[in-house]
Amino acid sequence: MSLALSMVFVSRASLVGKDDPPIGPTWDEQKRETMKTVLDRMAFALAIVGGIGVSGCASHPAPTAKAASSEAAVRAAEETGGRDVPQAALHLKLAQEQLERAKALLRDIENQRAEYVLARAEADAELSIALARAEKSKALAGKALEEVQAVRTGAPKP
Repeated sequence: MSLALSMVFVSRASLVGKDDPPIGPTWDEQKRETMKTVLDRMAFALAIVGGIGVSGCASHPAPTAKAASSEAAVRAAEETGGRDVPQAALHLKLAQEQLERAKALLRDIENQRAEYVLARAEADAELSIALARAEKSKALAGKALEEVQAVRTGAPKP
């Protein structure tokens, strides 16, 4: 029985001669293979994350139509007398600043933020137009009221 037990505990070195090739991979080969597997998996994961990141930036197209409509609204506000009325001039200036900010965001390829800023610029420009028109309407209404009062009193027109 003792002979059988001693046969079980025979070392690998005693079974294989010094000139024989090793059975299975060596420790260095196992380490190298493990590192290669880990690096391959990390490279694959990095490629996936990078692809998602790039597609995330490209998924929101540049808001060129919104930029054109915002620029048109700012021009319309300038042409309708937005600079002549103090409140309208304030909103016109805000719209111009936001339009410039949106252009900078578009250059930095931050399309979604640029779209929001362009929407604000367009809203401020439209508010400037409305305020300028309201002021003109008030002036015309005041002038018409003066003419009506002049006709009632019989005073000559100025």
